[in-house]
Amino acid sequence: MSEIVGGAGGNEFGDYIPPGNARIKVIHIFTNEYVDAIQFGYLDDKGEIALLPKIGGDGGFAYQFVLDEDEYLTGICGRYGWYIDQLCFHTNKRKSEIFGGKGGITEFSIKAPKNHEVIGLFGREEWYLDAIGIISRRLTAEEVKRSSSPHDLQKVEGIGPKIAELFVEHGILDLEDLSTTSVDQLKLILHEAGSHFAMADPSTWPQQAALGAKGEWDKLAALQEELDKGRRV
Repeated sequence: MSEIVGGAGGNEFGDYIPPGNARIKVIHIFTNEYVDAIQFGYLDDKGEIALLPKIGGDGGFAYQFVLDEDEYLTGICGRYGWYIDQLCFHTNKRKSEIFGGKGGITEFSIKAPKNHEVIGLFGREEWYLDAIGIISRRLTAEEVKRSSSPHDLQKVEGIGPKIAELFVEHGILDLEDLSTTSVDQLKLILHEAGSHFAMADPSTWPQQAALGAKGEWDKLAALQEELDKGRRV
């Protein structure tokens, strides 16, 4: 369970989680000036959408955020004052639009730990969604591998499909992982994979990956203009 953010009012709710191992597939959000209510939908045993009870009040206009088949929640963000004024959702693939009003004096962003997914919520509610926190679980090794981003790794000049797959096998799943892996460790992985891989020079790869992980694509492109197949000229 994460920290909780929001106002001090409302009645507590906890373990707002789909049953069994069902994954959240759609989120209904009811908003006007504030986030009035939220409701999760999940796939039942028949492969049909089933809804959990609504959390919050009865007001607000209805919106929805639908997740792809291979998509899962990784965090929430927004603004709050007396209530939760705005709410948006982070997934392993994207960030949703912002739902709610224009108020709120405090911004917040709550994310699950790395290699975890958000499976539910807790907090306080009554007429509105007063306060909110996330409940997360660790992904299995197979789920972690399935959620890897080898195509993103290939945005680093010098990394092709085979090296990207090699890094995924060694737990380097995305640009953030690559940015925090030392050049010496990368050289060791390449050397142990054979002479063909050992010819690669990873000296700039963590630096390139750090720019990509932060979304600084213009800076990454400028750096790559100075490189020759990932090597400094």
